[in-house]
Amino acid sequence: MSTAFISQPVRSLAAADTGESIEIRRILFGALRDLCADLGVHEGETVRCRACTASQLLLETSAGRVVALARDWARFIQIAPATVGPAARF
Repeated sequence: MSTAFISQPVRSLAAADTGESIEIRRILFGALRDLCADLGVHEGETVRCRACTASQLLLETSAGRVVALARDWARFIQIAPATVGPAARF
């Protein structure tokens, strides 16, 4: 999949900062998509990084659920800044 249409550099969820609201652009592997679906994290949705440590991220989903995701998995999730406007929850 080409990302030539994206004007911003591709970022990994592993690089998210505490308090940052981000849009999940792409989850790169099927097994990781399944894990994220179980956590309530889906492509196209906005999440907020509630906290991060060297090994994991705490994410708040658009439904208000707080979930933990290992930073090793987060490296394979592409993100972008959250959309500003009424569609953004945070």
